[in-house]
Amino acid sequence: MPKLLMPALLLGAALLQPLSARAGVAIGESIWDKKAAIGIAMQSVPAGAQVTSTSCQEIEVGLGNYHYLCRVEYSDPVNPSQ
Repeated sequence: MPKLLMPALLLGAALLQPLSARAGVAIGESIWDKKAAIGIAMQSVPAGAQVTSTSCQEIEVGLGNYHYLCRVEYSDPVNPSQ
């Protein structure tokens, strides 16, 4: 009986998962500024995806110079044809 219970639980858990969109993260780096780092990250976002958040980290690398690391989170729109 326990052997039959595990597949049933896994199937039930899979059916309870929401039909949500795929999500992802793109990272961009620049020595110029945050805008450039975000632009680089945006090049990796799939076409049709919706950006859900953007955050940047300014890292001092010495002598008043900075390196910019930005993270762009996105979710693809739900495609009803799939």
